[in-house]
Amino acid sequence: MAVLQSDGNPIVEMILKRHSKMEGRRENWTSHWEEVSRFVIPRKDDIYKSKANGEKKGNKIYTGHPVDTNEKLASALHGMLTNPSTNWFGLSTGDRKLDQNVEVKAWLQHAAQRMIDTLNQSNFQTQIHEVYLDLGGFGTGVLLIEEDKDMVFRFLSRPIYCAFIEENHKGIVDTVSFESKKTLSQIVGEFGEDILDDELKSELEGEDDKEYTVVHFVTPRTDRDVAKLDTTNKKFASYHILKEKRIMLKESGFDELPYVVPRWSKISGEVYGRSPAMKSLPDIKMLNAMQKATIEAAQKAVNPPLVAPDDGVLLPIRTAPGAINYKRAGTKDTIEPINSGARPDLGEALIRSTEVKIEKAFFIDELQIPSNDRMTATEIMQRREEQLRKLGPILGRQHFELLKPLINRIFGIMIKKDMFDAIPEILSGVDLEVRYTSQIAKAQRTADSDDFSRVMALVGPLAQAKPEMLDNFDTDTILRDMMDKFGLPSEYLVSKTNMNKVRAERQQAMSQQAQLETADKQADVAGKVSQIEG
Repeated sequence: MAVLQSDGNPIVEMILKRHSKMEGRRENWTSHWEEVSRFVIPRKDDIYKSKANGEKKGNKIYTGHPVDTNEKLASALHGMLTNPSTNWFGLSTGDRKLDQNVEVKAWLQHAAQRMIDTLNQSNFQTQIHEVYLDLGGFGTGVLLIEEDKDMVFRFLSRPIYCAFIEENHKGIVDTVSFESKKTLSQIVGEFGEDILDDELKSELEGEDDKEYTVVHFVTPRTDRDVAKLDTTNKKFASYHILKEKRIMLKESGFDELPYVVPRWSKISGEVYGRSPAMKSLPDIKMLNAMQKATIEAAQKAVNPPLVAPDDGVLLPIRTAPGAINYKRAGTKDTIEPINSGARPDLGEALIRSTEVKIEKAFFIDELQIPSNDRMTATEIMQRREEQLRKLGPILGRQHFELLKPLINRIFGIMIKKDMFDAIPEILSGVDLEVRYTSQIAKAQRTADSDDFSRVMALVGPLAQAKPEMLDNFDTDTILRDMMDKFGLPSEYLVSKTNMNKVRAERQQAMSQQAQLETADKQADVAGKVSQIEG
């Protein structure tokens, strides 16, 4: 591959100029993220890249409560949205009748299960948890999905402070520019030695392990030939540029945006997201200050400062247990503690009230399972579903900005690798939809079931007097709809054809049994009549 300098390739200059503008528009966010990371995600507090590798983190933190609270939120999101032990999504055609087609249903279930199994065999679970931590702390997460020979696809959670994003006219992130530091040996290992000029080659032969900035810029391609399948005609253009030398390292493309960029919540007009940590940052900073003051008050109460006469005691004063201090004979002066009147207990009460406010900002009260000795298991379940429904507007954004593009990306990769069974002809040209079956998605769909349960509670007593009232209900449709809402496997139900066949056979058997019983009764009557006549 020839070395493409910016003078011979105006694309390099155009991309770096656009990258610089994106960097300028993000400047205010950087300081905000730095403050959040200091108190909520201390292991990521090198926003300005001013700290050395291995340097201690969190030296100015006096309470770990915000860190633990964000971890709880991330764990709850992980369990509710992408739980590895459940099938948290399925596929649908968007047409209920077509979904019930035997061949279509079997293929959709196979494809969804194959995707979930492949996800669980990759590094997805470890990387998605980092994304959830970033969502709770920074309000914006970045997840790169790459093809991989061993794991089919590989996930990389990228630090938001190294990423720059833009939205299209629909408010969807479609352009990502990511900066990473790499040594020349790493660059050669990824892109080959041919991309280096003579100066860089001589530098590579030396012992200097200097790091360079590589910009990965991905944006929708406006000038492409859809009839061509090469990488330079894909839907999204991809460019790797060596920033310091202004060299194009690689130009390629993707069918889907390889970066998934979810936001926790977003203010109109802003591109980057806002987080629970940002919302509660004043309380978090106050909690840290109160914890420091309470610790100091406790230290003064346990180990108070001392007052001693200026000439009646022989120095040094020893405060260790069992220590002996000497004073001049005949003096009445003694060493006494200074009672500052510190009340650490008052500080503890204020600290706890502030912790509760922070937990509410992170929705911890809504995520915890309700517990009450007087509540039945059914009541606890209903309360739990009500809590999850309250999170619908917040987590609905994660369905749209995180899970949907993620599933589309892995589906595209697996289709390209021919990892599914042969697609039924009836699905030719049909756009598939993602159907979420996670815990939170089920809670949103089961509201109708609660309404039906209340109706049945009212109808029950009346039906005892007039059973014919129940003829108004299509019980088969109700059962199948309930199974679907609660996300139970479709294998639990037989097909309608088999169901009708079983019912017909049962009806036929009952008719034959009735005929036999009638024949027996007629024979018995005939026998009795013949005896009387005889």
